[in-house]
Amino acid sequence: AKINQLSQQTAAAQDQMMRGATTAVAGGYALAKSLAPAIDHVAALGEVQSLGVADDALQKLTKTSYEFGFQFGGNSAEFVRSAYDIQSAIAGLTGDELSEFTKTSNILAVATKADAATITSYMGTMYGIFKNQANAMGKSEWVEQLTGMTATAVQAFKTTGAEMSSAFTSIGAEATSAGIGMNEQMAILGTLQATMSGSEAGTKYKSFLAGVGKAQDALNLSFTDSQGAMLPMVDILNQIKGKYGETIDVAEGDALKKAFGSAEAVATINLLMNDIDGLGQSIDSLGNVTGMQQAEKMAMDMTDQSQRLAQSWYVIRAAWGSAILPVFNKFVGLIADMGTSVVWFTEAFP
Repeated sequence: AKINQLSQQTAAAQDQMMRGATTAVAGGYALAKSLAPAIDHVAALGEVQSLGVADDALQKLTKTSYEFGFQFGGNSAEFVRSAYDIQSAIAGLTGDELSEFTKTSNILAVATKADAATITSYMGTMYGIFKNQANAMGKSEWVEQLTGMTATAVQAFKTTGAEMSSAFTSIGAEATSAGIGMNEQMAILGTLQATMSGSEAGTKYKSFLAGVGKAQDALNLSFTDSQGAMLPMVDILNQIKGKYGETIDVAEGDALKKAFGSAEAVATINLLMNDIDGLGQSIDSLGNVTGMQQAEKMAMDMTDQSQRLAQSWYVIRAAWGSAILPVFNKFVGLIADMGTSVVWFTEAFP
C-alpha cells in the first residue's frame, strides 16, 4: 500500500511539474510572438552593428526607421537591414549620414517602384561614380539631390528605379571621367530608355563616349573645348546635325559608324537627334533639382494607406517591445535554464 501510495504521489507530482513547465513555456512563446517586431528589429540592428557602427548611430537609425514606417508604411526592420547594404557600400558614413542615406534610399525605392536592395545598390554605385562631387557638396545634401533627380527622371522618362540603376551600372564612371555632369548623364540615359532597357542605354552611351575623341578628327569637327574637355551632348549633336542635316541616311550612318567605331554609338546619335531641344530642356530641368521633394511626393502617392496603418501598428509594437526586451530576455533565459533541470530530474529519477 505504501509503495502504491508513493507511486501515485510521484506520478501526480511529475504531472503537476510538467503542466507547470508547459504553461511557462507556452507563456514564453506567447510573449515571444507579441514581441516579434522588437526581436526582429533588434536582430537587424545587430547586423548593422557588426559593421562597427556606433551606438548613437544605431539609435538615430532606429528613430528614422520608425518615422519612415509611420509616414510611408515601411517595415522598420527591413529599413534597418537596408542600412547594412549602405554601410557596406559606402564606408565612413557618420550616424546622421547613415540614417539619411538609408531614408532617402527607401523613399526612392517606394517612389520608383523598386525594392530597397536595388536602390541601395544604386546609391552605392552612384556614390562610387560621383564620390568627389558628393564629398565636396556634403554626402547628405548630395544624396538628397540624387534622390530628387532620379525621381524626376523616372517620372519624365517613364522608366523605373531598377532600370536607371542598370543604366548607370553599365556606363560606370566613363561619362564622369569626361567631365559630364550627373544631370546630363541622367537625361541622356533616360531619353535612350524610351526604346531600350536601362542596361542597353548605358552600353550604347558608353560606346559613344569611347569613340567621340577619334570621331571629331575623322569628321573634321570639334567635340572638345579649348581645355580638351568634352562639349555638352547638345552641342555635339548640333554639330553633327549641321554636317548631315535633320536625318542621317545609310551612307552617312556608315561614315559615322566608321568615325565612332561602333554601331551602338550611331544608334545613340540617331535617337538623341530626334529631339535635341527636348534633351536640352531635360538636362536643364534635372540640373535645377536641389532636394528630394519630388521623390517624397511620388512616394506619398504610391503609399497604400492600409499598409501604412498596419506598419504603424508594427512600429508601435517594435518600440514598446524594445523597451521591455531586456526583461523578457532574462525571463526566457530562466525558462530555458529550467528546461535543463527538468531533463536532469527525469534522467536522475526514471
